[in-house]
Amino acid sequence: MHIQALWQFPIKGIGGSSLERTALYVDHTLPGDRRYALSAGSRKAAQAGDGIWLQKTHFLQLMRTESLAALNCRLDGDMVTIHGAGTDGFQGNLAVPEHRTRCQNFIATFLALSDPKSLRIHQIDNGAYTDQPEPLISIGGSASLAAFASATDTQIDARRFRLNIILDTRTAFAENKWGGAQLQMGTAVIKIIDDVERCAAINVDPATATRQSDHLATMRQHFSHSHLGIFGRVMIPGIVQCGDKATLISGD
Repeated sequence: MHIQALWQFPIKGIGGSSLERTALYVDHTLPGDRRYALSAGSRKAAQAGDGIWLQKTHFLQLMRTESLAALNCRLDGDMVTIHGAGTDGFQGNLAVPEHRTRCQNFIATFLALSDPKSLRIHQIDNGAYTDQPEPLISIGGSASLAAFASATDTQIDARRFRLNIILDTRTAFAENKWGGAQLQMGTAVIKIIDDVERCAAINVDPATATRQSDHLATMRQHFSHSHLGIFGRVMIPGIVQCGDKATLISGD
């Protein structure tokens, strides 16, 4: 196997960008991934300071706000660039108050929120606004993506699942049998922790930002499960890049 693609999603719920290479660190998520999240109307989120991890129910997410998928974000150092069709986009450093305010206004206007001032950008530097507080990286196989697309009559599109690392695999869901094993990619070693159980966010087409059929039900019907991808924890740090060999080196 080899690494087919690397993805970083700087803002939770918003589309991300592909990477050619990145560094992986022990007990850290992929650098820059889900560094930011958006809230609008959650009292708990409004009262929480930056750097506080909260459950996804307190943030805007694709399963309820599918129009987020029409935006894409790239992170270069501390510079955030957001673009979407029909918008002027945004570029700035969200650690700068004036830039953050401008970005909040941009996103609130794009989403046509009834109360634009309710939208807030949250930032976490020691951790990530992933769906679990543990510092995990998500990995998936190309054969699993192809099997999903075939079963749901959709296009193969890894963006639908917000995976960090895509491996070129030959057997669908082979990676879900790797629990407890270690995977070496480039100079990094990752221990496989668990399957990624999917939610209704996968019903949103990343190409059109529209909600489709109940793909979770289709997965359960075709595959007798609704997971796609696996979570891993970095055990040995290193650099990974597209094209690197990925080797299963040990298991239980």
